[in-house]
Amino acid sequence: MEYRQLSPETVPGFLKDIPIMQKIFSDLDDLEVEEVGDGNLNFVYKVRQRKNPEQTVVIKQAVPFLRIVGESWPLSRTRMDFEIQALEHHTKYCPQHVPQIYYSSTDMSLVVMQNLTRHAVLRGEMILGKIFPKLAEHISSFLANTIFPTTDWYLTGGEKKVTVGRFINPELCKITEDFVLTNPYEDHETNVYHDEVTQADKDYLQQDSQLKVAIAEMKYTFMNHSEALLHGDLHIGSIMVNEEETYVIDPEFAFFGPIGFDVGAFIGNLFLAYYAHEVRQPMLGREPFEYRNWILRTAEETWNKFQSKFEANWVAHEQNFPHSYWSYPEGRIGFALQRQRFLSHIFEDTIGFAACKMMRRIYGLAKVADIAEIPDLKARLGVERNVMRMAKGMVKQRSAFRSIEELTALAQEISPLS
Repeated sequence: MEYRQLSPETVPGFLKDIPIMQKIFSDLDDLEVEEVGDGNLNFVYKVRQRKNPEQTVVIKQAVPFLRIVGESWPLSRTRMDFEIQALEHHTKYCPQHVPQIYYSSTDMSLVVMQNLTRHAVLRGEMILGKIFPKLAEHISSFLANTIFPTTDWYLTGGEKKVTVGRFINPELCKITEDFVLTNPYEDHETNVYHDEVTQADKDYLQQDSQLKVAIAEMKYTFMNHSEALLHGDLHIGSIMVNEEETYVIDPEFAFFGPIGFDVGAFIGNLFLAYYAHEVRQPMLGREPFEYRNWILRTAEETWNKFQSKFEANWVAHEQNFPHSYWSYPEGRIGFALQRQRFLSHIFEDTIGFAACKMMRRIYGLAKVADIAEIPDLKARLGVERNVMRMAKGMVKQRSAFRSIEELTALAQEISPLS
């Protein structure tokens, strides 16, 4: 099938040629198509049957350029190949937190999937101050259950190398290397500043030599530590929720990298929301304490539950380890020590990458609505300065933290619960 970019007008004709769509739609001649893509990379279409709107799908298609910039920034469509493979992996190991896939095509660089009509994007819901009591339980399960099966503790050496080869994703990794781990820390042309940002604010980030060394170390880790298959972009805009269910979407950045990168991306986004709600809760007519406290408890529970579930998976699969790879004189005592050390390593990386994700959202090209849409620029600047202060302390001292509770205590020290 030759590639062509779809439009709301051409989507119905395309779906008619896919046999499984006849099981989803009772009338393929009466479809309503809405282009809803608000992301940085791709086009997304919601398709419904007019007379039976519960008959619905979502189409996500990659185009040969970076959508946020336009055709002046070429980008290979192969990113959809990685997304399809990642969705298949996530479905295999954690189907309860992944939308159902109906059809995919590497030729057309698209996937047709379940339309999560009873769910909303987590970031938008959190901006509105909504609480999701099961969020930490669900995200920690997704992380532990999708990451562990691609580690050296589960796969043989040969299996791991073959799988790594399938997920070499240079273009989207380069985006992360540039926009998360390089550009925000220098006066780069892609950075975006609002009118209240002073030169002193920029220098606080961009003229700190110790910070630049720490960021360089995180960038090296990102580029060289192929520990497991990651989602690659697990912020709260890549999660859809209601009070009972949680779905992770948009894994086009999937690659083999340091485990702490995914965990840190999610936790870093929670800290961004924590600082934003010092301003947002009063905007909603509420006292900030309850909601901000829930955010911090969610960060704590996510790490603690992930750690517990990851280790449980490891223990359950110890009997599968190839003897020539993992052999200890002390037997299980040796395994327990290695688990403890490796989880400590993941935690240190989690802190470092969370900090990078936080800082890039302040001065980098892609903002987060939690903070960027605060209308009072002076209030927004106060939030941003708090984020910067915490993030710098996190990445520069990431090896000093012994628990997630120490990290949330730092957040409260900088911006107390009130």
